[in-house]
Amino acid sequence: MKIIVFSINPIFPDVVTGGASKHLYHIARSLGEEGHVVKVLCAQSRTDSTRFEWAENVQVLPILPFHLPFPQPYAISGADLGLIVERVSQYLQTADRFYIHDGEFLLSDVYAHIPTVTSFRDNIYPESILGSFIGKADDVICISQFSSDVIRATSGRFYPGLNERIHLVNNGIDFDVFKPVPFEQLAKRFHVDPQRDIILLHPHRPEPGKGLSETIQVVARLVHQHGMQQVKVLIPEWIESMVSGGDASFYQQMLHLMEKLGVQDHCVFIPWISQQEMPAFYSLGRVTLCLGNFVETFGNVAYESLACNTPSIVARVGVHRTLLPDHLIDKVDYGDIDGAVDCVLSILAGDVEKQSASLTYLKKHLDFQSQVDAYRDIITRCQKREPLQFIPPQPVPGQKYSLAPWCYLSGERIYHDFRREYIYDPDLIALLRESISFGREDAVHQSISDQNWQTWLDKTLIVPVELTK
Repeated sequence: MKIIVFSINPIFPDVVTGGASKHLYHIARSLGEEGHVVKVLCAQSRTDSTRFEWAENVQVLPILPFHLPFPQPYAISGADLGLIVERVSQYLQTADRFYIHDGEFLLSDVYAHIPTVTSFRDNIYPESILGSFIGKADDVICISQFSSDVIRATSGRFYPGLNERIHLVNNGIDFDVFKPVPFEQLAKRFHVDPQRDIILLHPHRPEPGKGLSETIQVVARLVHQHGMQQVKVLIPEWIESMVSGGDASFYQQMLHLMEKLGVQDHCVFIPWISQQEMPAFYSLGRVTLCLGNFVETFGNVAYESLACNTPSIVARVGVHRTLLPDHLIDKVDYGDIDGAVDCVLSILAGDVEKQSASLTYLKKHLDFQSQVDAYRDIITRCQKREPLQFIPPQPVPGQKYSLAPWCYLSGERIYHDFRREYIYDPDLIALLRESISFGREDAVHQSISDQNWQTWLDKTLIVPVELTK
């Protein structure tokens, strides 16, 4: 079978730029090992980018002139977009399947004739969001229950048939790779001493939302309020060809914050870590921090770290609220720096029992081979279906509503993932405390005005119940 794969991210022969490209490699390799001929069409990072063999029967062709670095990959001329359409279309003419890795190929007419699978890797970048509304895939893969719920409660409102095409396939962790391993050489290279230093990890892209500001604040409190002068946090630098003006500006802001809080000597910038060295990197750390407000649909870092026996602390944003039970991973509300500091102190004091239970759960629910097998089966078995039809939402008598999947109740506040803010609304909170679902008549019974109800809808705080099932 000839399978064409689309990636809007550039792919490099020797560097993994994040969770999406890492999982794509394993999916493509599995298809190739089964004897399928796989060609991966991706963005070109340079005009002289050349094709290369990624795995057996898998060839990467960096031939698509999208705008790099991100954001706005479609900020290109009509001429370049025409070239992209021509090249993708050319390869699809003789293909048996088309796999879109992250729903960001937004020209559905190009693949209307071929069985197509889309995997949505995020619910926040504009191209992915738009792709969930205008995509015409025959099968859709969501990488977490959270991501599936978001799609069902957004585009699923207008394309009811979309819900029947969704497959839930959690990202897996390769426990043969991600496990405690020796880290002495890495420590030497980064000029840190695990015997002397308390090493914290911030293994994220350097962009707003990934939690670097929060990490710096945690370090500052550990150093200045708790006297932990031996704290060092390792912060990977981004790949040079992927650095945008926004990234450079963000770097400067973070350097200024480090200086302002007096922790420059405790923040260690290191080169971007190769995939092969990530287990050693995780093993080197005492705690991995994932404290940002970026709405992760999976968040590989936190769980790979746990697999390497290094505890993670996550903010209750997006998938982190629910992927692991609260007793298996430390969670804090977004912005709760004191709470994160308390978690660090507790972890440093030792909690071996939690670590062992976490690993058992990960191996049962986030099996790497199960993920790869599921993707391969969905892609190879995909059949062409009738295009999804837009259906305007119709009023339903007695319609029940619930809190949107991108919101959660935290004390007397509601946190909204996409607005990245806490909302205080005592009427809605009172209603939520009485029942997880309610109708307009229930609100009337509680003397809630039409205006308040409409405000909840306008702020996307509530959604019809059946859309979150």
